[in-house]
Amino acid sequence: MSAEIPEVELPFLPPNTIMPSPVEQQDLFEPYFNRLYEDIALAVNSRDFVAFSIPISSTAANIPNLPNFGAFFIAISGTESGMPSGTWALVKSDENVAGIGLAGITLQAGTGTWAGINLVITSTADNFQIAHTGTVSGSFNIRIAGTQ
Repeated sequence: MSAEIPEVELPFLPPNTIMPSPVEQQDLFEPYFNRLYEDIALAVNSRDFVAFSIPISSTAANIPNLPNFGAFFIAISGTESGMPSGTWALVKSDENVAGIGLAGITLQAGTGTWAGINLVITSTADNFQIAHTGTVSGSFNIRIAGTQ
């Protein structure tokens, strides 16, 4: 049984706004630009660092927020100490063909309760998937940088 993971919604700027008159509405003019600047900063900066948490078990599941083709670096670590972690380079040139470029850059098995357990990323014809090699489950943080 797997839960559907929702995609992360990134903030967007409104398509247009009504600017207050600097002459007739002086009390609104400066706050308007301060708020507009905050909206721009939120929309731009949130795209610089998008990390999210998902549960990972021994059953392969689609990686959310990852397009089904393109070139990506993905970093994954457990939400608690001792959980496995790693970084991968993923390459898939066609959305209908399994990816051939799945390279683990640096991987570290878990310790303690997670001893000897590793994360595994695979590619199907439709998606990149992740699982681990153990019988426990837990939440992991994921960060994606890529071309799509």
